[in-house]
Amino acid sequence: MEEATTIDELEVDKMDDDCLTMSIVTWNLAESAPPEKDTSFFKQFRKDSNGVGSDLVMINAQECEEIKPRRTEGHRSRHIRRMGIMMLGKEYVPLAIHSLGGIQCAFYCHRDMLGDIEMINLADVTCGVGNVLHNKGAIGIYLKVKRKTKRSRMLLVTGHLAAHVNNVDARNNDYKRIISELEVQAPTRFLRPKRNRDSSPVDCDGSYLLNSVDHVFFAGDLNYRIDLPREYVEHCIINIQQCRSKGTRDEQTKTKWMKKLLRRDQLLQTISSGRAFTDFNEGKITFLPTFKFDKGTSNYDTSHKQRVPAWTDRILFKTRSKVNVLDYRSIPKARHSDHRAVVGTYQLGWGIDEKLANNKSKKKKRRSSSRRRRRDL
Repeated sequence: MEEATTIDELEVDKMDDDCLTMSIVTWNLAESAPPEKDTSFFKQFRKDSNGVGSDLVMINAQECEEIKPRRTEGHRSRHIRRMGIMMLGKEYVPLAIHSLGGIQCAFYCHRDMLGDIEMINLADVTCGVGNVLHNKGAIGIYLKVKRKTKRSRMLLVTGHLAAHVNNVDARNNDYKRIISELEVQAPTRFLRPKRNRDSSPVDCDGSYLLNSVDHVFFAGDLNYRIDLPREYVEHCIINIQQCRSKGTRDEQTKTKWMKKLLRRDQLLQTISSGRAFTDFNEGKITFLPTFKFDKGTSNYDTSHKQRVPAWTDRILFKTRSKVNVLDYRSIPKARHSDHRAVVGTYQLGWGIDEKLANNKSKKKKRRSSSRRRRRDL
């Protein structure tokens, strides 16, 4: 997997003023409502007086509620939604909020960009037992944004995949089901149905959808683990923490210990082998594993299960345009859950210049018409 471009690798004077800035949060809430101080990091996405901040914000949560039949929205889901609205402030408008079992997706747009939102649609996919239960699954947002002559189509997904260290194949199958179902459910205004020459529908495996949009973001508790013994992972983490306490002098040593863990990360292995999330990228991981902690502490699981720390909470992207990763990190101070929230901020290049596309289309039609005339002669 190629490393994504980071802001440190860019020259500021080359940044495109027309680029969109989008921030994404993924956070497993462990069936408990976070206190206000734990959600205060949402404020960092607000635009300042110089216009620096996020145009679009997507706040994703897993395990908002206990998985049980309910006729109304649970109070924890309402709480995290209220926190998003309060922390982002009046300049951000919630355009889409949707829940599937314990999964919640909330999408916000800055008021300055409201006129650029051309289309937004929602879909969800269940991946629990028998593909019926809502304890696992995903929510997808189909988004069209248009500015002047340029248009971008985006697919934004938040998911919660199969748990447990040995269930890599189950997680890969969850991903494939989610992408194929989101292709089936894509609105025709977003994605024209693909058909064979005899007009029969084509089997959907998700590839048509992924290859048709400019940007795909897939965030959530993806549940991929580290295939190493608990003792060795803890040893690496202790060494990383010691390097951090010494500052930049030990940056190379810290990187060495991080690589020892990342080499055995199931998600990176899955991507490199092409078994799932093919051609997806990720910002550089510089933060410690985000799972599993004793609630309210910075201690990794001390229960009798002694779960191996892992980067279960991730934000991946696939793009046909330029994406610059401005920020990718965890929020270690938000400790109410047994997971740490993960935040990514991205600068997105535009997809299609419609004037250029229309000109190319007209030229292609003229060439095609000219060939037909020559054949008729």
